[in-house]
Amino acid sequence: MEAAWTGAVNRATDMADSAKRFLLSFRRPPPPSCPVPDPNPVQILKRLQQQAFYDIMQLRERQEKVERVISLFKATKVGPFAEESTRVKGVINVAGSLPRDISEAESGISSRFVFEAPVRKKDSLFVELSTDNRCMAQENDQIETPFALSKLMYLSNISDSFSVAAVPKGARCKDFSTDQNIREEHWLASLRSSLRPPLLSKIHRYGGGLILRSKNFAVSLAELISIAGRPVNDGGASRVYTEFGQISYQFPDDIKLTLSAALHGPSVIPRKRKPTAGGCVDLELEIDEDTRFGAWIELDKKPNSRLLRWAVTLSDTPQGDLGWGVSLRRGTEAKPQLFQVEGFLNLHLGKTAAVQPGIVFNVDGRRCRPGLVFHSSWSL
Repeated sequence: MEAAWTGAVNRATDMADSAKRFLLSFRRPPPPSCPVPDPNPVQILKRLQQQAFYDIMQLRERQEKVERVISLFKATKVGPFAEESTRVKGVINVAGSLPRDISEAESGISSRFVFEAPVRKKDSLFVELSTDNRCMAQENDQIETPFALSKLMYLSNISDSFSVAAVPKGARCKDFSTDQNIREEHWLASLRSSLRPPLLSKIHRYGGGLILRSKNFAVSLAELISIAGRPVNDGGASRVYTEFGQISYQFPDDIKLTLSAALHGPSVIPRKRKPTAGGCVDLELEIDEDTRFGAWIELDKKPNSRLLRWAVTLSDTPQGDLGWGVSLRRGTEAKPQLFQVEGFLNLHLGKTAAVQPGIVFNVDGRRCRPGLVFHSSWSL
């Protein structure tokens, strides 16, 4: 009897459990509980290391993508100034004399800033800004601003042996020199410009020329044009032309000979040219990198007179030692019969500065006047 009762109770309990499970199957299961973080610091460090490694790999992939885009942009970039930089050079010149009229060189402080931009790998564009009135004044043009554009030059190196130069503003004969160091005198200090013919240092309105060079021989031809101060009778624009030519030859023993010549005269376009008003011949012998001998003669024709000037110079100016120079000169703009003897010392203060003190003797007839001159140049 008891066994039958116990069996009935067990069956009833099983049925109740089955019904409960059946009803609970229709309910939404509860959300899973968040796992409790492992308090073990080693596991935490491992997870952080894995996450950091994953972030680093992502950054690396992004960097590679950016590098590929930049390299593709550089490879396909077009334009004259692609992947080139502009060089900037500043030069400050200081000149003085005692007494002040003992030398033709103007006293004072002048500065120049030259920008050289490579164009299409082989060409160069030069832009010069100057505060020197001598560099900014062209013929009768007066520039009032203390800081202005004094030179604009484009040099096209068509090949290793052929170049074309165009100077639309501030042209000089030395811009078309066969010697690249002289052409790049923008980067150096031109302390003794008076040792060269004045016509070669004269500033013109614009000019153009050709330069041909080989291993030991080079030649250049150029035409420079200025505007005359006085107009012609018919009111047309009177231009002054300067034809420049230079030949240089390098001897086997490193001696270099350079012959320069220039013809200067007025003309009216399109009429025929008038007779030449003057010219000069300059001979320079470069014995080595530091020692030079030069001689020049210049003839300037005026309506009522002729001015003949000449000079002989010798200099030895080493880069790292004390240098010297002497010159004998006849004739100036104001005194055609004046003889001038000058000697100077040359001292380089590093690679950016040079100082040249000197003494001058002016002999005019029986009268001799001594004086002191000083030139210095500082590159920035």
